[in-house]
Amino acid sequence: MSSVLLDIIDLQTHLQLEDGIARVVDGVSLSMKRGDALALVGESGCGKTMTAYSILRLVPSPPGKIVGGQILFEGEDMVVATEKRMREIRGNRISMIFQEPLTSLNPAFKVGVQIAEALQIHKKMKKKAALKIASDLLNDVGIPSPARRINDYPHQMSGGMRQRVMIAMALACEPDLVIADEPTTALDVTVQSQIMDLLESLKERHNMSLLLITHDLGVVAETAKNVAVMYAGRIMELADVNTLFGSPQNPYTIGLLDSLPHFGKSRLKPIKGMVPAIINLPLGCKFNTRCEYAFDKCFEKEPDLFEVGAENASRHLVRCWKAKC
Repeated sequence: MSSVLLDIIDLQTHLQLEDGIARVVDGVSLSMKRGDALALVGESGCGKTMTAYSILRLVPSPPGKIVGGQILFEGEDMVVATEKRMREIRGNRISMIFQEPLTSLNPAFKVGVQIAEALQIHKKMKKKAALKIASDLLNDVGIPSPARRINDYPHQMSGGMRQRVMIAMALACEPDLVIADEPTTALDVTVQSQIMDLLESLKERHNMSLLLITHDLGVVAETAKNVAVMYAGRIMELADVNTLFGSPQNPYTIGLLDSLPHFGKSRLKPIKGMVPAIINLPLGCKFNTRCEYAFDKCFEKEPDLFEVGAENASRHLVRCWKAKC
């Protein structure tokens, strides 16, 4: 059996808007092995969440549509799979922890019922047995008195507890891949740390792969094995976490790292300018209007991803003319 679990090849997802076509995911290629932790990072609006939605075929249609590429999950192309097949995979083989649990959980149903639903659908369990496992899952994710809390409604729980419920739902069917979309957004620092420690522990215990979508590079440094940096729907840099933090090559990656607070650093250094509208991107490199290193070629032709570094080092891909010079 191949060790490659997920192989995304030249994925293209577009939105048909009134003002034109928005290429929100434009030629993305990523690969994950079993047990891997891959972080997808970048500013808001760069295409991270839409990439995740594409994997699960949850792109809102209209206006969205996957127009090209392949999403191979254990060799099976999700792009051409039937909707019936996707329902068998979603929540069973691939699960997703959504960004805001309060809007993702149904306020009209108890959390235990919502966790048990996946087990009833995919594992054909009786309700009583599914609720028992739901209680065990709440215990696994660190919620006290789980047998009582399965009867709570989402509004009766704190933000951290709701996020833990979302994790329990995602793990109910012991999936091979979990996609975590900003799992610590809007949580305080202490709870953020607890949630990430929990995900790491569960990943190791269940030997699952984790695709982490975030803009928090501090979380990435502690959790991920490999990192892909996205901008304007494109992968700008791809490397293992130590290489990316130790030797970033793309000016956008450098800008993201420079904008982080450090001990003894008196002022933050933001990336100048704003992310351009996705339907009105500049010619050439899409980061050229904000890049302090841009030169003539950067405004004429967009660079491809190419490999940098020593041949015996781990793979390091960069989309930048300066890095190629």
